[in-house]
Amino acid sequence: MRAQNVLLISVGASATAPPTATISSGLVQGASTILPSAASTVNKFLGIPYAIPPRRFSLPEPPAPWSEPFNATDFGPACLQSFGISELGPRPELLQELFNNPPPPESEDCLSINVFAPASPSDSAGLTVLVFIPGGGWQLGHGRSDLSAFAAYENIIAVTLNYRTNVFGFPSSPDIPLPERNLGLHDQRLALSWIQANIASFGGDPSKVTIWGESAGSLSVDNHLKAYADDPSPPFRAAVMSSGQTSFGLLAIPSAGGDEAWAGLSAAAGCGNATDGVQCMRDASAETLLSAMRDHRISFTPQVDNLTVPGRPGELWKNGQVAKVPILTGTVAEEGRGLVNDRVNMTAFLDAYLPPLLVPEEARDAIVSIYRSDPKLATDFDVAAAIYTDFLWSCPQSILAVTAASNNISTWRYHFNASVLNLLPDEYAWLGKFHGSDVILLFSNPETTPYTPQSYAVYEYFRGAIARFVKNPFAGPGWPAVGSAYAPLDTAVLGDVGNVPGVMALADVTAVDHRCRLYEEFWPLLEVGSSSAAE
Repeated sequence: MRAQNVLLISVGASATAPPTATISSGLVQGASTILPSAASTVNKFLGIPYAIPPRRFSLPEPPAPWSEPFNATDFGPACLQSFGISELGPRPELLQELFNNPPPPESEDCLSINVFAPASPSDSAGLTVLVFIPGGGWQLGHGRSDLSAFAAYENIIAVTLNYRTNVFGFPSSPDIPLPERNLGLHDQRLALSWIQANIASFGGDPSKVTIWGESAGSLSVDNHLKAYADDPSPPFRAAVMSSGQTSFGLLAIPSAGGDEAWAGLSAAAGCGNATDGVQCMRDASAETLLSAMRDHRISFTPQVDNLTVPGRPGELWKNGQVAKVPILTGTVAEEGRGLVNDRVNMTAFLDAYLPPLLVPEEARDAIVSIYRSDPKLATDFDVAAAIYTDFLWSCPQSILAVTAASNNISTWRYHFNASVLNLLPDEYAWLGKFHGSDVILLFSNPETTPYTPQSYAVYEYFRGAIARFVKNPFAGPGWPAVGSAYAPLDTAVLGDVGNVPGVMALADVTAVDHRCRLYEEFWPLLEVGSSSAAE
């Protein structure tokens, strides 16, 4: 870990003076808030630039200094978002309602960071730090979540950040050097460096940073764990992976459509025959590119560059070639219900996710029949969502947890099975316990959210479990580690157990992963595919 910086000036606030902190770029001035029954006021520093305004399709650069106090009282704009992901994915209007409501301002000048710190920390030696990396399928997402509750009730510093997504974050042009294409991940790395240099100015200890990602943010965390494997001082000491990994299963197969996506977008933007295609795309208006991605359902994802995204990811985990830091990992009970189009075409879905080259027709029919025999899975959407949950998310994440534990990496696992439907309009009752519902619960405002008694109890327990892990990663979140001796019940079920409402109960991993055995023969084939695609 990098050496802790000296606290430069007090981040406490009087009744009249707003909180301030001096960072590498200059003075920042924030705002304070008080949550009900909290032991400490929270100082919020929002929208702090961690990079200069980025040049389109170029690597991020550290921010320039400023001479006047920076007004850090409001979130910065989100990076440009694209919602037309694929015909098999969730409808754009659903994504916007659940994860982008109300819509924030957007800009290419979006690389900012937000810090939530106790005004009167109980630990004068420097607080532990939780850094949240948002998800969004690499196409959307932003860090405009208020994590004041973690600071107010858990006495830790919470940080959120923006990074570039879609073509602005992952331009796959063959004319851009491969190490410079995964801009969104480079953005995150620069943000982590900024935290190392500046978090002490807010009362934090840079040697006690935990990175936490959800969905594509969790995929990012997995990439960072592998990319920093040989770094003797990685910019984090622990990791939380919520609903996502890039090392096992179908999500470990690198995208093979980068050139096609770039060519398609270039043509749609009028740059297909340009002498300098990259410059033409730089000169195109942002709205032209966003409209083309939406209208043609073009998406962009990270590519293997052996810098930010190493190849042969499963082998790296199996060989222990990852950052040796404690891990807390988990998934949501019905991930697929937030990721599969509710008007799904079953034939197209099966061809995409259980393709004949991987799963022979007879085996595929047998798998589908087992799902259809479940009375709770009454429609094609129900079946597709359950297959998606198991095959793409829960089972591979279970493999990662077991693999990490087998390499003596302290690992804890949870299974989120709580409903947040009371927090949503009635029209979304069909979503169940869907992908992203865990962060919706955690990031809702405790002052204004209509929690049920059970959902509030789960909210408090889950927030506390993450905080316990952040404060002492080797002690864990409060239940046995994966593979613990004499502890066969090593998976925490957060929420309901079966049809019985609850808060937390321990379960045997086989109860949570009961359908994973259906896919056992296909995991090795996928690992071969991920390795060969990376060569």
